[in-house]
Amino acid sequence: MAAETPQGGDAAAEPRPCPPCRGTGKVISNLGGSPHEETCPWCEGTGRFIPGHDAQAARRGGGDAGDGP
Repeated sequence: MAAETPQGGDAAAEPRPCPPCRGTGKVISNLGGSPHEETCPWCEGTGRFIPGHDAQAARRGGGDAGDGP
């Protein structure tokens, strides 16, 4: 039993796939009228879950969107 890892013991060793893009790094967006592929904002295109990542931070004005005055 010494070789068994306790439940939740080393979760950081194996990254989880990103749920919104299912590990592909791409999502389908319907913004603009027609469906098109976009880089997943939740995993930044890596396909791996990023704990504590805020996918909407760039859209709130903290990013380099260039839409300011």
